[in-house]
Amino acid sequence: MDVMAQMLIEHSCRKLSVDYARYLDFREYDKFTDLFSEDGFLFAGVPLRGRAEIAAGMCKRSDKLRSRHVLSNIHTEVIDDDHARGVSYLTLYRHIGPESLGSEPIGLSIDGPAGVGHYRDEFIRTDAGWRFSRRELEFAFQNAKAFPAKRDPTTKQ
Repeated sequence: MDVMAQMLIEHSCRKLSVDYARYLDFREYDKFTDLFSEDGFLFAGVPLRGRAEIAAGMCKRSDKLRSRHVLSNIHTEVIDDDHARGVSYLTLYRHIGPESLGSEPIGLSIDGPAGVGHYRDEFIRTDAGWRFSRRELEFAFQNAKAFPAKRDPTTKQ
């Protein structure tokens, strides 16, 4: 594989990660779901298999949840013309409450990020372009205040 082909694959996979954060944070769930292959797998606290299950999972996210996924250290390893894998570091900010329903900045004190971790990714080239075949979130640090016990942030409240 020549250098230009490798760079194009790396760019396409990096763009998937950036689009993932944007579409999730701005509730563009149809576009979000399309980032995955038909049989794609997502684990971000709950395992979701296939686009239909991923779409259903997004519909369960509370409107009272406001998040910002800040990605860095996005690394992609090209395996071949149709497969790649990667890691993206995540710093997550989130708030659950009625303040999230408006468009104004939330003026509550923030005790730092809700969590810091990384996504492990597997990418596949499809007829529609590059997609996630697998994306798994693993936290290295988690703020207990942002993830209260017995409250599922994916459930409408």
